[in-house]
Amino acid sequence: MDVNKILVALRQERAQIEEVIINLELLALTRERRRGRPPAILAAARKRGRPKGSKNRPALSRAKAAIASMVERPLFAMAAGQAAIAEQTVS
Repeated sequence: MDVNKILVALRQERAQIEEVIINLELLALTRERRRGRPPAILAAARKRGRPKGSKNRPALSRAKAAIASMVERPLFAMAAGQAAIAEQTVS
């Protein structure tokens, strides 16, 4: 018997066994209901690309953008005013 041939065969078997173990671990992880963020090994397997419900949306026209900014200005002013009032009461 050639020892080198035996070593090569054993290394091949070990690689196959390790691959099976990894696949079984992934299968076990996907079957469990887990809370929180998924493990990195599952996130890497997730498909990349555009989400199903997303579409190409046209940009706002100048008129619509101006109206949107007019609506948002009082909200920002109120928020800034409340921050100023809070600073005055603290100091």
